[in-house]
Amino acid sequence: MTTRIFGSGIRRREDPRLITGQATYTDDVKLPGMLYAAILRSPHAHAKITSVDVAAARSMPGVLAAYTGADTDGVLNPIPCAWLPPDSDIKAVAYPAMATDVVRYVGDAVAVVVAESRYQAEDAVELIEVDYEPLAAVVNPEAAMQEGAPQLHEDAPNNQAFHWVAAGGDVDAAFASAEVVVRDTIRQQKLIPNAVEPRSAVASWLASMGELTLWSSSQNPHIARFLTSLVTGLPEHKIRVIAPEVGGGFGSKLPLYADEMVATFCAMKLGRPVKWTETRSENFQATLLHQT
Repeated sequence: MTTRIFGSGIRRREDPRLITGQATYTDDVKLPGMLYAAILRSPHAHAKITSVDVAAARSMPGVLAAYTGADTDGVLNPIPCAWLPPDSDIKAVAYPAMATDVVRYVGDAVAVVVAESRYQAEDAVELIEVDYEPLAAVVNPEAAMQEGAPQLHEDAPNNQAFHWVAAGGDVDAAFASAEVVVRDTIRQQKLIPNAVEPRSAVASWLASMGELTLWSSSQNPHIARFLTSLVTGLPEHKIRVIAPEVGGGFGSKLPLYADEMVATFCAMKLGRPVKWTETRSENFQATLLHQT
């Protein structure tokens, strides 16, 4: 038995036998005939995609397939927005699993390679050639809402996804009678959760039964099943989402991400289980606190 002293001054007794290494995380899942996916991501915050050439990647040893966003057209629906603030005039813009014509953030998925090993997939994905036409980008939220700012979505003018006012009581009267009114602008840095376990997904498709099993490092498996149904068109009773032990999330594993749907698409196309696990670099590029 050991005693550890933490910065708060709290003492906690820990039994080292409790850490056995027997936990099963999503990346530990191994299925017969399993393949591995690697995703190519945009280096641009905003750009048109003029061409994507996956021929060299497809010719690499161990590679079974390479897909682009065009391959998912008519197969995967856009990733839905799972949280709709009430009375907010929300603009739920289309969010495809892989970009087809325009990338809208650094890390936006452009193509995927599926191979017999993760190393083969990651080597092959580097051979994909993408021609981009860079577009103007804006990173300041206040500047993004001004007239003339670069627009990410035509159906979200001035880049305003929603305008939600939360109030209680007679706000105008309270300000009118206040002795002092303070106005301030608060700037908050971007939050990048750094869970010990990166995001991961294993998709297994049983074509004869029309059933999908998705292992996911998810904090929210029931919502993941519902949203997977909307994206794939499969009824919920034909989808099983399994959330094994989750090595940290901090809210970043609440949404359904495009990457789980990319792995699902690959599994359904190839008829074999497909695993995707993000790298730490991808975590910084494509994992957010609340994406949906």
